[in-house]
Amino acid sequence: MIADRLAFITFLVHTFLYMKRFLKIMTIPVIVFSLLFQPLTALQAQELVLPVPGTMVHLSPAFNPPLLKGIKVYKDNPFRFDFVLSQGDKTSDNLKTESTKLIKYFLAALTIPEKDLWVNLSPYEKDRIVPDSFGQTQMGRDLLAQDYVLK
Repeated sequence: MIADRLAFITFLVHTFLYMKRFLKIMTIPVIVFSLLFQPLTALQAQELVLPVPGTMVHLSPAFNPPLLKGIKVYKDNPFRFDFVLSQGDKTSDNLKTESTKLIKYFLAALTIPEKDLWVNLSPYEKDRIVPDSFGQTQMGRDLLAQDYVLK
């Protein structure tokens, strides 16, 4: 009887240690899963200003945009992380807007499968423009706008 209780307690301790190790391993998939179900479709209704077809697109002035340099993850709280950004040109008035866009691009690239990260405005493939999951993100919309300008 005492041996049964001791065996049960040993089982509980081993189960607890296994679960503790399992939780450490599952931290990254939980973060990715939570980012996947973040409301990517709740994009702000921003009006894209695209040139009229057939008009010449002139060069824009030189500009150094803010760049996403890294990410800091906290060991004690895996759901808390900070993004490290370079400031870019000091004249950029909309640093917060640009940095938010970069972070959304990063999160979209993390949550959408690599095979779905493409856009296509070919007149020969009208049924293959953008995958639904990627088309709902700001990154997909901006890449479609760039593809439009290039073509």
